[in-house]
Amino acid sequence: MFGKQKSQLCRIIAPRTLERWISGLLAVFMAASAHAASPDTQMAQLTDTVARHTAGVRAIEQQLLPHTDTRVTVAFAISTPTALAVDSLEIYLDEQLVASRRYAENDREDLAQGQTLPLYQGNLSSGTHHLKTVVNARVDNNRFVRREFVHSFVKQSVINHLKITLHAKAPDFEPDALFTERAGDPASPPSRESAHSAQQGDAKHVFRERREQEMFELAEQERIKGRTDAAGRYLAKMDEGYWAAMGYLNLANDFARDDLNSTRALVSLRVAMAMAAKDHKQARGNNLLDQLHLRAGYLALKSDEHDKAINLLEKVRLDSYYAPQALYLHGLALANKGNHRAAMQSWHRAKKFPLAFPGVTDAWIGMGRGYDMAGYPGQAGESWLAANAAYQGERVTLKELAQRIKQHGAYKALVEDARNTGPEWFLADSRTLTQPRMAYLLTFLEAPNAQDAVRTVALLDEMTSQLNRNAHDLSVFVVALTDLLNSGNTASSLKVMLSESKHLKQRIHGLLAQVKAERARAEQTLDRLALDFVENQYQLMGHALDKTEQQIAHLYEYLALETLGEGEQ
Repeated sequence: MFGKQKSQLCRIIAPRTLERWISGLLAVFMAASAHAASPDTQMAQLTDTVARHTAGVRAIEQQLLPHTDTRVTVAFAISTPTALAVDSLEIYLDEQLVASRRYAENDREDLAQGQTLPLYQGNLSSGTHHLKTVVNARVDNNRFVRREFVHSFVKQSVINHLKITLHAKAPDFEPDALFTERAGDPASPPSRESAHSAQQGDAKHVFRERREQEMFELAEQERIKGRTDAAGRYLAKMDEGYWAAMGYLNLANDFARDDLNSTRALVSLRVAMAMAAKDHKQARGNNLLDQLHLRAGYLALKSDEHDKAINLLEKVRLDSYYAPQALYLHGLALANKGNHRAAMQSWHRAKKFPLAFPGVTDAWIGMGRGYDMAGYPGQAGESWLAANAAYQGERVTLKELAQRIKQHGAYKALVEDARNTGPEWFLADSRTLTQPRMAYLLTFLEAPNAQDAVRTVALLDEMTSQLNRNAHDLSVFVVALTDLLNSGNTASSLKVMLSESKHLKQRIHGLLAQVKAERARAEQTLDRLALDFVENQYQLMGHALDKTEQQIAHLYEYLALETLGEGEQ
């Protein structure tokens, strides 16, 4: 029921799922309001300045290659993929974290096929260095493990390729790592023809995506003006995929708002489902399909087409953000058919999700209503009392979350804590939708201004990381160029590169200060939005408390009247 439920492959959130989901979601809403033009301009200028600084560092790296190669690469593979499933990997060079990866289902499939995945590319000075990798994984005997492996190597004046190969063999299935080194260029670099072909393929996908988005925006302009026929003509010219599906979804929303019946809206949603199923980005398409099935199920339920609603809602995946609301509506459709037992089963499953998700608070109340309709007032009262306690507990959680936001900032409290992979990772039963902090993050990000605020802080953090990488690389370049000049190489180009490296390195302190100041401003905006969101959630829990207290009061009144009637008899 409700599609296929995936088995739990790991206890931490599926590799990079959160980062990819957030980045994909934030890309949808990019428009800035007029009153925010000045901060947006400052942000754009700072982004451009950091990008030009990074380009200068990369230019020096390329100019230095004919003289000495400071580059080092680290790659990763698994030799026993059937016995070892990796959740995350951290790479340290000389005790400094340089890469952190979380592996999603498609990444595991690539590793299972024997592919070698890149982890890191940077620069190191000549000499002895230490590589440490920290692995979070699940082995074949159903153990979740965290292991550290250390390897020492000597950096030469040519590019160094390091490869980490993990394996876990029976009967102990204890993970181990094999480190291999290779100096010099790859044995079989891609040909110019294949590289050019790959670039052409990527460019074609980018062009198509941009074209579809532009067509979608034209259709939206017509739809907003009320010209749905003109919007439909634009959508008819589009290829199957995400943007066409979004266009038909918006048309369906207009039809549902304006029409007395849901026929046109449901037809439009059916077309959107067909379009979304053909999206070349599977995760994005699946997420949209869940939303479409939920919307169609809700419209069918409003039209009293309960069987159709049940069929549509059962197609929503259980690991979807929309699953709790789909489960609640599914139970409502069953209850309307008189099947209260089955309805309560759906609501019971919805109760397993955090209260932050739409539909969960209603499912708690629905359980009591189901018992009441089935003729079990005692169990109904117990269910409403349990709901009351859950709502009160959630208000305490929200107070603690607000306090944490005030102490550590919203980005730390909501985003970073939700994707933490520290040593305590294995203590959590799940790092997916069943975690309250993840639920509040996803619900918070439904608002476009919240998406923009999180995106801004994330970009500024990435700028800080990039500038720190630039500082490290420039330090390596200065040492390498100084050694070359001291060895008797008097090429004027080396002196120019050394001067430019020192100049770029001197600029980093000022750029970091600008980024820090901009981040403080952006985080203030994010904190304000997050605190308003938490306060709104607190009020919603208060309304839910009022509902349960009313239900309990009505039940006690009914039971009192029943007792009086029995006494009179």
